[in-house]
Amino acid sequence: MSSLRPHRQSSAIGFYGFIALLIAAAIISQKARAGEIETGAVLTTEVDSLVKGGLDVGSSGLSNLDLTAHWQNDSGWEAFGYVLGDFGDDFSANRVGDVQVTSNIDCPDGWRLFEAYGKKTFGEDRGYVMAGLINLNGIFDVQDNATVFLNASHGIGVDYSQTGPSIFPTTGLGLVGQWHFTSHQTVRAGVFDGVPGDPYDNKKFVYIKLSAEEGSHWVGEYQYDFTGGFVKLGAWKNTATLDRLNGTGTSNNNGGAYAQAGFTLAGNDDRGLKGWVRAGLANDQLMAIADYVGGGLVYTDPIRGHDSDQLGFAMAAAHFGAPYQVSTGETLKREITYELTYRWDIRDGLSLQPDLQYVQNPYGRTDIDDAVVVGLRLKTDLMALR
Repeated sequence: MSSLRPHRQSSAIGFYGFIALLIAAAIISQKARAGEIETGAVLTTEVDSLVKGGLDVGSSGLSNLDLTAHWQNDSGWEAFGYVLGDFGDDFSANRVGDVQVTSNIDCPDGWRLFEAYGKKTFGEDRGYVMAGLINLNGIFDVQDNATVFLNASHGIGVDYSQTGPSIFPTTGLGLVGQWHFTSHQTVRAGVFDGVPGDPYDNKKFVYIKLSAEEGSHWVGEYQYDFTGGFVKLGAWKNTATLDRLNGTGTSNNNGGAYAQAGFTLAGNDDRGLKGWVRAGLANDQLMAIADYVGGGLVYTDPIRGHDSDQLGFAMAAAHFGAPYQVSTGETLKREITYELTYRWDIRDGLSLQPDLQYVQNPYGRTDIDDAVVVGLRLKTDLMALR
């Protein structure tokens, strides 16, 4: 990839500044009586253990705190703020050595302003426009039937996430619109900052800068819903110029596409067996991962009396492109991760989730033994437990 120059300007307002803005907004909204602010606080903690293979057998702890504030009125206007606090060891990088990342809360330590946007809904809720700091993966490439899984590829495919879009844990400015053409068909599109945050300091609370050199990120998605399932087709493109991996110059053709299908195999929306498949492609002249395929099955209410518990099995496979392999001087195999998980909802706002993952060919390398990862996640909705 081409090197990026340091950002020349910063709009970092700091954590305390953001809290002050939330307090001011709350006071104003209360006086205006035009809406209501809802707050949220969810703490996720987990212990992950590499019991065999990988880079370094051992255990690590990870934690993630989500703080949110949401305001809306009766005229279709909304405002949303979201602060992340993430702490713990870089488990995948230090122990497993995989490219897909076994935990979706595994990231550099720090407090970050994750989202801060305004939104306007119109057309009797058929469409909306939103602008601000936006999590792209909260709207695009959402794998609806895969939310129980911990591996990051089941949140957004690694073919897409490798490009560094506006996703967890660092987001950038974005403009997104959506329209429901019919009860079955939806189109959404967005444009985002090409390089979210500061590439030289990933622990800053917030950092915003737009430049032609860093480019922009465009994405569009079509969704067709049918009884018991859906189909999604998406495409994306980064406008920044990057070095080709084979050293033959530069290119601004950094784009890709993905497709998803979700379906109900037994039961209904509330309980039963669901599945999904996802596939994606990227430009292997510029990106390490050329293609990805994944999918799985999830059973809700697997045990009588545990209506919201979920049992799931999933697979995620990432293929390294030939140009990247040549550039590293190594022959890399497809990295395939198998995951078996069970989420036990102890009570409203409190869940415990044991998880088992088998990583075949971590980072595609034959000199790293296949990894076995055992995890235990505790998720607590602090507001629900008040």
